[in-house]
Amino acid sequence: MTPQEFAKKIQTTVAKVERDVPNLLLLGGKLLEGEMKQRIFNQGGDADGGKIGKYKSKQWIQKRSESGRQTGLVDLEFTGSLRDSIQVVKSGNEVFLAITNATDYVKAKGQEQRRKKPIFIPSAEERTDVENYLNDLISERVLGYF
Repeated sequence: MTPQEFAKKIQTTVAKVERDVPNLLLLGGKLLEGEMKQRIFNQGGDADGGKIGKYKSKQWIQKRSESGRQTGLVDLEFTGSLRDSIQVVKSGNEVFLAITNATDYVKAKGQEQRRKKPIFIPSAEERTDVENYLNDLISERVLGYF
């Protein structure tokens, strides 16, 4: 392959990867969505690597217990509405992870304020996981185009 042919191949590859960016971001967003939901609703974790907290209200503990929910630590899972409202949203070429229901957004912000800790933002580990995943996807694409 001549240097000119190689340069053309690189230009073509870059153009193909650039066209793939919205779909790659969507895949990265879905990974982030899954990891954050697992941390918050299954593990009861905040964004700094700690626990969200413990349930203190005897009435709430009883209500959760009667509904078959665990009461050992706060996992913010009761009806499933908040979990379901956290979604990847694509707008043009941009991808966002958003709380799509206004009531659940207020609920989430209230939890962060009440507990004085970040919950509904990506943790450092989650950001690294998504970055590594996207790097791997891009590398696969580039190698596939050559």
